[in-house]
Amino acid sequence: MTYKIHEFSKITGLTPYTLRFYEKEGLLTVKRDQNNIRMYDDRNKEWIDFFLHLKKTGMTIEDLKQYLNWWHEGDSTNRDRLELLKKQKQSALNELEQLQQAINVLDHKIAVYKKRVQES
Repeated sequence: MTYKIHEFSKITGLTPYTLRFYEKEGLLTVKRDQNNIRMYDDRNKEWIDFFLHLKKTGMTIEDLKQYLNWWHEGDSTNRDRLELLKKQKQSALNELEQLQQAINVLDHKIAVYKKRVQES
């Protein structure tokens, strides 16, 4: 199935501007019809879904571009892609640990203020 940019924008939750930006940056390859209108397909949707998960882990645009370049090069880059994903996972785990520490501090302060409110 194919979609014009506004349809694809609704499906992905990304603005047309963002979709055009990703295309300009080489992160999204979009076919065009005979009138030069962008036509997105299910493969674009699969890539965007994966791409957004990587982005949520804090992966940089440069690393995303590198991953995509390696993907286009084929299986000879599997080891490189594996290492990049492992590195990104570790980075995300480190960030998660820092967030958990911050949440623990919040939990402590919440408990302190709950006690103060109950005592007053």
